[in-house]
This record gives sequence, structure tokens and C-alpha cells, in this order.
Amino acid sequence: MNETMKSRSIIKRLFGYIKPHWYLILASTIAGVIKLTLPLLAPQVLRYFTDYVLAEGSVFTMQQKSQEILKWTLVLIGVYIFVYIPCAYVRQMGSTEVSNRIMHTMRCEVYGHLQKMSASFHQHNKSGNLVTRINSDVEQVHDFIWNVATNIWIDSIVLVVYLCLMGSINLPLTLLTAVVLPISVLITKKIRMHIKSERKKVQRNISEISGYMQERMAGFATVKLFHMEEHEKKKFFAYSNDIYRFTRKANRYFSMGEAVTASMSEIISAIIVGLCAFGIIYGKMSVGEMIVFYSYLGYFVTPLRRFSELNVTYAKSVAGIERVFEILDTPADIQEAENAIELTADTPMHIRFDHVFFHYDKADDVMNLSDIDFSIRAGEQVALVGSSGCGKTTLVNLLTRFYDVDSGAITIAGENICNYRLQSLYDNIGMVFQDTVLFSETIEENIRYGRPDATMEEVERAAKAANAYNFIMDTPGQWQTKLGERGVGLSGGQKQRIAIARVFLKNPSLLILDEATSALDSESEKLVQEALDNLMENRTSIVIAHRLSTIINADRIVVMHQGRIVETGTHAELLAKNGRYTQLYHMQFEGVIPQIMQ
Repeated sequence: MNETMKSRSIIKRLFGYIKPHWYLILASTIAGVIKLTLPLLAPQVLRYFTDYVLAEGSVFTMQQKSQEILKWTLVLIGVYIFVYIPCAYVRQMGSTEVSNRIMHTMRCEVYGHLQKMSASFHQHNKSGNLVTRINSDVEQVHDFIWNVATNIWIDSIVLVVYLCLMGSINLPLTLLTAVVLPISVLITKKIRMHIKSERKKVQRNISEISGYMQERMAGFATVKLFHMEEHEKKKFFAYSNDIYRFTRKANRYFSMGEAVTASMSEIISAIIVGLCAFGIIYGKMSVGEMIVFYSYLGYFVTPLRRFSELNVTYAKSVAGIERVFEILDTPADIQEAENAIELTADTPMHIRFDHVFFHYDKADDVMNLSDIDFSIRAGEQVALVGSSGCGKTTLVNLLTRFYDVDSGAITIAGENICNYRLQSLYDNIGMVFQDTVLFSETIEENIRYGRPDATMEEVERAAKAANAYNFIMDTPGQWQTKLGERGVGLSGGQKQRIAIARVFLKNPSLLILDEATSALDSESEKLVQEALDNLMENRTSIVIAHRLSTIINADRIVVMHQGRIVETGTHAELLAKNGRYTQLYHMQFEGVIPQIMQ
């Protein structure tokens, strides 16, 4: 598809968003035409003054002439106050209201779509870039609606009118703008104070929503595993709705300011008509000067300038909107089966990896996992060990369907995991990561992420089971202690215990621990390990271990090397084999920890 056809497709699609608000666009366009053509009334009044009131031989006496001038000056001022100001407001407010509504809708659509995307998508797209798509690129909708959807029609109409009426004018006069500026500044000062106040609220909310999105993008796995996509969509809607409300209020003030500022030039124009007429009466100004002075006020310049800038604005807005549609058009590569079945808490968590092959880079023939074939019995604790990059985390990423296998199958209770509803799969999986993901909310909210409808008693019970209750009670705000980004304010061990409490509250059938104690000091590790032992009790558990001392008592240990399983057995059985596990074991317990184990 060439660029022209692509642009047309984007425009056509965008008009689908605009269509429900057509009445506001129509009102804005009509108001804009009226706003820009109302100034043409003044030359007609001038013509009347020249031809009937001021001409030699006129039937009007000097007193009557003064009264006529005053009358029509007041009429013009009244028209500008009671017609021009409302039209200027509707012109501004109509377009900005439509653009704000559409930006709100598109932001929520993009964020909701990103919640459905896989780990592969998030790995290939920087979170900052995605945030920019949601914020800056969506903002281009405003430029498109203002310039393309309305201004192009308004300016086309008024330019034709101006060309017809100004064709005979040769001398440019621009003094009116110098008069209007200081007066309009004084009148709109209070309005601008309101605008400034509301804009601060908008910027503050934009900052908050950017931080919120950055956090959620980084913690997408936690969101998925706790099946909080709908919860996050609702929270994001609330954030975006606040931005929409404050922006709308600011734009109302801005629209009024624009209306008053613009109307001031028209009121001053009416006053100048009267003053010029008086000047002619007393021989201070000629009729021709009066007509030229009024007629050439620079109205023609504004639409002409906008037309010259239209190409740049059009290209910029379409490019930004195209980036938004690129996200919306990217299909989720992890798809749910058409007749997906439920994985319930009563389903036996018997897991089988049946000759699984997988590689991240589909353009590369190098496999990250090759012929993975083993089973995990319900209630069994299985440890995965091996050097960094051997495929341990990749294996559990396939089990959680962050990715799908290239060939082979992963089954739970004999059913391919691709046949289970994703929601039910995530409902039954709990995971504690090495890099704990906590959000900038209260401690209670972070624990309650495991189950938002839990009672406070259940939250406390989960915290006690995770050895987190005592330190929570020692914090100044206790349950309402507000955490910084990614849990700033807590130690590594405290953050891990909050994460464990969250999983306790969720109460999953399958537990995955991804090197959950590898980054902790000895004292913290003891507390966290005790919490993990409580958590693993009576659950099917998969433990990715760096420190072999933590998995000596596992029911079974699976040793991986270069994407393959090379050994399986208990700790004693593997030591007796004197193979890869024995090599790793002696490296650690003899104090020789190679770089690959870091």
C-alpha cells in the first residue's frame, strides 16, 4: 500500500471515531464560519455611512448624523458581544471537546490492547515508547480535528468571501492588533489564571499516569499472573478520565479567553468605525481611508497562513495517529482457543512437558529449548538448576503461556495448556520473581493485588504466613504505608515477603519461584525461605534455584544445560551420578562460583 492510500485509510478510520460526534464538528464549523464572516458587517455599515449618512446633500442633519453613527456603532458592538463571542466559544469548544473525547477513547483502547499482548511483544517494545504512543501520539488527534476536520472547511469558505470583497484593496493596515492586544490581556487576565490552575492539574495527572503506565508495563507479568487485566483497565480509565475532566475544564476557560480576546478586536473595530466616521465629518479623514483602514484588518492573513501550514500539520498528525493504529492493529500472538475450557482449583496439577522445542528468535535456527521431556506430579516440589542462560526461566515462561512452544506440548491434567482459558490458567498460577514487582500504592493494596475482594482478616493472615506482618506493623502508616516506585522504601527481603503474602492471598494451585532468594542477605534469606516453605506446603511447586543449598530437599531436581535436560533425580541421586549437578554443587560449596552462575 503506497503512502497516499495508507494516509487515506488512516483518515477514513479516524473519521470512524469522529462520526459519533458529527454534531459537534458541524456546530464548530458553522460557528467558525460565522465568527470569521461577522467582521464583514462593518464595511456594510461604513458603506451606509458613506452613501447615505455622510454624503453631501444627505437629508440627515448634523445631529441626526451623529445619532446614526452612534446607533450603528452600538449595533455592531452588540452583534459582536451577543453573536461573535458565543460563536467563537462554540468554534473552540466544539473541536476541543471532540478531540478530547476521541483521545480519551483511544488511550483506553491502546492500554487495554497492550494488556493482552505477550511477553514477546513487550520485550521487543520499550515501555517508554509504548507510553509515548499512548500519550504524545494520541495527542495528534487534536491537531487533526482542529485543522483538517474543521479549519480546512472554515478557511476555504471565508477565503473565498475575503477574496471577493478585498480584491480591490491595495494598502495594508494592521494598527488594530496593536490596540487589541493590551486591552485583551487585561480583560482575560483572570481567565488565564483559571487556565493556568487547570493546566497544572492536567500536567500533574499526565505525570502520574505516565509513572503508572511505566510501572505496569514493567510489571506486566505480575498483572497477567494475578489476572488483573480488567482491574488495570478500570484503574487506567479512572486516571485517563481525570485527565479528560481537567483538560475539558481548562479548555473551557481557554475557549472563553480566546472568545473574549478575539471579540475585543471586533469591538475595537466597531469603535474605530465610529471614530473614523467622526473624523470624516470634521475633515480629519477621507472616506477612502476609512474604508481601507477598516477593511484591511488582517483577517485574510490567518486562514491563508493556516493553509500554508496545513501540509506540515496534516503530515505530523497522521504520522502520530498511524503509530497509535499500529499498536491497535498488532494482534496478540498468544491466542485463546475458541472453545477453551476452565482450569479449576480442583484440577490435578499434573504437568507434562512433552518433547518441547522453542526458540525466541524465529529467524534464528538456534534453539533455546530442545526436546524438553519430563513430568511433574501434583503436589511435587521440583527444582530447576543450571548455569545462566540454560533455559530455566524460558521453561516456566512457556508453562505460563508468556510464549507458546514451537513444537511439542505442555499439558496440565492431560490437557494441552493452550486449550485452557488464559484467565483460568493465570488464576491457578502464583509466581515469586527474583526482581520483585511492587507498585506505588499502599502495602495493603500491593498484598490485595493477589485477590482484590479479600477481607482484611485474610490480608493479615497472608502477611503473617509470609513473615511480613511484624515489619508492616512497625512502619509509620502500617497497612496504609505508601510505597515508592517498585517498592522504594522497603528492603529487598521486605519486598519479597510482600510479594509472597500476595501469592498467599491468591492461593494458587501451582507455585513458581524464580530465584526468589538469590539477591538477599543471609538474615533476609532465612525469613524469606521460611515464608516460601510455608507457601510451598501442599502445592505443586517449581523452584528455579541459584543457590543449590535451598533446593537440597526438593522431591526432584532437574538439571539443565544449554537448553536441554541432562540429569534428573534427588539431591543424593544426582551427587552419586557425579555429573553436571555434582560439578555445580562442588563449585558452590568449595567457594568457586564461576561467572556463569552469577
